[in-house]
Amino acid sequence: MTQALATIGRELERLAAGVSRARGREDGHRQREAVLERDIALAKARIAVKGDVEAFIEAVQAEASRRNVAAFETLLTALVQEVLPGEKPVVLDLTTERGLAALDIGLARPDGSREDVLEDNGGALTNVVGMALRLIAVVKAGVGRFLALDEADCWIAPDRVPAFYRVLEDGAARLGVQCLAISHHDLSAFEGRFRVARVAGLVADGVTIAGPAEAAAWSDDMPGLRSIRLVDVQAFADATLPLGPGVNALIGPNNRGKSTIIRALRAVFYGEGRDALVRAGAGACTVELGLARGRILRFNRTPKRTPVNLWSLHEVDGSVVEEDGTRFETGGRAVPDWVERLCGIVKVEGLDVHVAHQKFPVFLLGEPASKRSAVLSIGQESAYLREMLAIHRERTARDQTLVRLGERELGEIRDALARLGDLAGIEMSLAEERDALANLHAGARRVVDLEGAHARLTTAVRRLAAARGRSEALLELPGPEALAGISERLAKANARSALVDRLIAASRRSAGASARAAALAELPDDLPPLRDAGAADRSARELARLRKALDAARGRAGEAERRIAAIKGAIEGLIEAGGGLCPACGAPVDAAALLGDHTHPQEAA
Repeated sequence: MTQALATIGRELERLAAGVSRARGREDGHRQREAVLERDIALAKARIAVKGDVEAFIEAVQAEASRRNVAAFETLLTALVQEVLPGEKPVVLDLTTERGLAALDIGLARPDGSREDVLEDNGGALTNVVGMALRLIAVVKAGVGRFLALDEADCWIAPDRVPAFYRVLEDGAARLGVQCLAISHHDLSAFEGRFRVARVAGLVADGVTIAGPAEAAAWSDDMPGLRSIRLVDVQAFADATLPLGPGVNALIGPNNRGKSTIIRALRAVFYGEGRDALVRAGAGACTVELGLARGRILRFNRTPKRTPVNLWSLHEVDGSVVEEDGTRFETGGRAVPDWVERLCGIVKVEGLDVHVAHQKFPVFLLGEPASKRSAVLSIGQESAYLREMLAIHRERTARDQTLVRLGERELGEIRDALARLGDLAGIEMSLAEERDALANLHAGARRVVDLEGAHARLTTAVRRLAAARGRSEALLELPGPEALAGISERLAKANARSALVDRLIAASRRSAGASARAAALAELPDDLPPLRDAGAADRSARELARLRKALDAARGRAGEAERRIAAIKGAIEGLIEAGGGLCPACGAPVDAAALLGDHTHPQEAA
């Protein structure tokens, strides 16, 4: 029975484990069901407001575009009219091309129509708008605030050049931009307002730079270039152009090397180094830019050597800078990242915003409208809003997919839950079966206990029957008075039994003495003659002694026989008084057996 119950218990545990696994699957399905129901509900809610959200974003986008465009229109119009009084106002039109902000720049005619700045107007207007766009781009792009202009006034009439540089000076001061303007115009009239340096000498002899006599007002940590030194760079053997904050100008006759400064800067920051930069007869050329805290950014070009270009940053003592395990010295053709991080002079959207090329004075006006918007960061907010709108639409598409696939998965989950059935009822049935099994185990234990009790009762019944037999036997025994007499007789019998034991022992000793006496009686009366008289005497004496001992033994034997007879008489009296029973053990016996081989139960044990 115990083995059968154990088998049933193992089967119940196996079933319980299966139910537990099913319960785990059910819990997982329930959790997934809850998540799907929530996600599907949220997705449906977002889909329901899709149109409202798109309308709101588009409204905000339109407002942001109008606000930004209006601010830039006002700024550009003011700059243009400052240099070219009476010029038509600048108008900007921010549209969208292939999902990107697109900026059109034009002039507003009195009749409300528009004309293109580049195609429908002269070079002076192009110069002014191009300079203004560069200032805006340097600030809006979030890069280093440095601007080098090479003949940016080339199409400006001499009488309007002072106004052009007043605008540049005012804009640079307001925006915190350091400017270097290369010009063939005589800007000596501005020497009191910004720093003017001059190219001197002949190309054949080596061009030099005559800078301002006073030192620039720099603080240690102020950003900007302190100086530009050219060593064996085209017409310059060794010349230094000191720079200060704000606007700096380098003037001089045509074809004297002014634009070499621009080429050197483009080599350092744009990686446009060429072997033609190296002065005729020199093995290499070097450009050194003075930076904050006395550091020097050095660019070296060595033709036919690897690396052909080498950028390095030096401390005041000339040692190469090392910080955080990085040595600021890099060779190759690409500008090192650390140079870009250090000065912030990089191309923006592929355009040379910081260092203008002399042969391409038009900035942005010839570029696609989308690039204009990107470089100037005009419509940036609109771009963000368009991105938000695109994200919203993408999210809506994902929501639609979620609803479709989620509802399908939800149906599969509910089917799976239905197949699992009533797990609670199964668990309740298992619990009931476990309780029943526990009751069976308890019953089995009670059966074992009852079987033990039955065995004990059987033994008790046998003992009771024996006790009853003894009780019935005892009923025939005499009463208390008779028992008292028997007790007294038993006491006497015990005393007699002790006497009998002593008599038996004495009888056994007497029998031994009789046996020895019989052996001595067989000896001859006369001893054989001996040849040795001395031996005969000794034998006679020994014989006499033995005879004397024999007589004594015979006397003792006789005494023993008398005692034995007396003992036998006493024993026979005891046996007779005891009704033919042994006074010691109560067994039937006669005197001969009592004196012979009779044993008591205690002796047998």
